[in-house]
This record gives sequence, C-alpha cells and structure tokens, in this order.
Amino acid sequence: MDLVIQIGITGDKIPYEAQIIRVADEFEAITAKRQYKSHVGVIDALNIIIEHAHPATPKSLKDTGRIFKTGGIGKVDKKIVKALIKVVIDDTEYEIYAREDYLKFLKKEIVRVGESKRFYDKVQRALTPEKKAYHIEEAKYYLKPNEDPEKIPEMLNELEIAYNERKKHIKKLYDEVHQLKRLSI
Repeated sequence: MDLVIQIGITGDKIPYEAQIIRVADEFEAITAKRQYKSHVGVIDALNIIIEHAHPATPKSLKDTGRIFKTGGIGKVDKKIVKALIKVVIDDTEYEIYAREDYLKFLKKEIVRVGESKRFYDKVQRALTPEKKAYHIEEAKYYLKPNEDPEKIPEMLNELEIAYNERKKHIKKLYDEVHQLKRLSI
C-alpha cells in the first residue's frame, strides 16, 4: 500500500486511523512525565481532549462561517474520545485487579510472618537458652530459607506498610474509575 501524505486536509477528509493516532498521541503527550513539564493526571488529560471534541466558540463572523461549514465538529471525533475513555477505564480496572491480587499475596505473607512473630515474641520472653532455641526453631518453621529470624519484626512491619500503601492506592484507582465513568462527551 502506498502512503500518500496530504497537507491541508480537514474535517471528515482526515483518515479515521490518523484521527485515532492523533488522539492517542495527544493523550500520551499530555500525561507523560517529562523533565520540562509537570505531570497531568489522566482525568485532567481526558477533560482537555473532551474539550477538543466540542466545536470552538466563534470569536468573529468569519469563525462562525468556518464552524458552520464543518458542521460544528470539534478538533477530534467524539467516537474516538469515547473509545479512549473506555480503554483507560479498562486499563485502570485491570490495574486494580492486578493490585488486588498482589494485596492478597501480601495478606498471606502478613499471616505467615505474623505466625513466626508469635514465636519470636516467645523467644524474647524465654528464660533459658533451651527455650529460646526451641522457639527460634518454631519461628523458622514459618520463614523462608533466606529469611532471618532476628528480622521478623522488621519484616512484619514492612509487609504491613506495603499492604496499607497498596490498599490506599487501590482505593484511589477505584475513585479514578468512578470519575472516568462520569465523564461525558
């Protein structure tokens, strides 16, 4: 297939594929983190693109004629923007699914290390070296081969912090999906 570049085409003469690429490129450019600009959130980026899907407000009689000729079409096709919103929603919902799966893993790890912590606490209270050795072996039963029984409290604390941070992030993602679903075009 030969690629023909046409300059100056407008409106419905722009190939649909090119319109899709333009919207995707614009979304990526707005949301990408760069050294020379601050980060723009997904919702704000979509609101900017939604604005471009609406026809411009005429500033002069000449603009009114131009807007009338294009049928009041915005810079981007509303169908493409709706599809982009759906893709972002699907992607965010998949991220929630993956993060919730990891949250389940962290919860199991907290239970596992928590069980070893019960025996670690018994080691701390033991009065004889034999009892300490016995409880250390019990604690090791719940640990993986490379985990140090002396670091059980740290491990449990780190797991709980990671769990709580990820839980907050998942809540934020749910809120974002809720906002995305309320966007109207």
